Amino acid sequence: MLFAGLITAPPLFAEPAVPEKAAAKRLVVLAPNLVELIFSLGGGAQIIATTDHADYPEAARSIPRVGNYAAIQLEKVVALQPDLVLVWDTGTPAADIKKMQQLGLKVLHFQTTKLEDIASQLLQLGALVGQQTTAQELSTAYLQQLNALKSQYQTQPPVSVFYELWDNPLSTISRDAWPQQHLNVCGVKNIFENASAAYPQVGLEQVIAANPALIIQPISENEPRTLVSWQRWPELRATKYKQIIQPDSDLLHRATLRTLDGVATLCREIAKSRQFYAQVPAASGR
Repeated sequence: MLFAGLITAPPLFAEPAVPEKAAAKRLVVLAPNLVELIFSLGGGAQIIATTDHADYPEAARSIPRVGNYAAIQLEKVVALQPDLVLVWDTGTPAADIKKMQQLGLKVLHFQTTKLEDIASQLLQLGALVGQQTTAQELSTAYLQQLNALKSQYQTQPPVSVFYELWDNPLSTISRDAWPQQHLNVCGVKNIFENASAAYPQVGLEQVIAANPALIIQPISENEPRTLVSWQRWPELRATKYKQIIQPDSDLLHRATLRTLDGVATLCREIAKSRQFYAQVPAASGR
């Protein structure tokens, strides 16, 4: 657990416990991050179905599947007769959400736009599964960890970065994207922060012209992807000075308690780059 010496936090995944009050017993949870948060609260046994990418913790892999980010198998969901269906507004297909509501299913919407939202979602989910006390403990510990990270890194001299979300087409993030929240904590300047789209496609020439000090290439062991070989452009500062990092995208891109583990690692790596440029003044120029 982050900052163990500063705070005492409950375990990442709570043991199943007797619900504190009436709770939804049969949940269809159509987002991997919500599945993980419910397991964190000790309510995993109440999930009767989920989507293909719900793979953490290990116990989540055995939950029956009823679709993925592209389509939900509505007939299976209806047949399960859930008490409640939990959806992710930007991850669950909008047409399927509308159809489930038309079919009379009780649908609860979730969306995360800032890191603090995870704490409030824990409280909301804790009420759903009857684990309010655990939810309050986890939420408090999470916010303490987040504030500690902000205090340590947020006001440091900014490092200019390019966040390589995808290689082909070359895609990145702007100020409205979820990973930008992590960059804000770590004290960086995203070279495409002011792009109009949350996840814009950009040209290689734009990256080269901006000449970032650091390139971030998030990767996942579960879903390997191809990466841009930035060594082909040795004139880039990030390439010339070997300032390219590859953090765990499973931690950074999935909004759960583990997100702060990913943010802490990201901030440490960015701090190393910041220190490098501070020690080599000539490297800071274009």
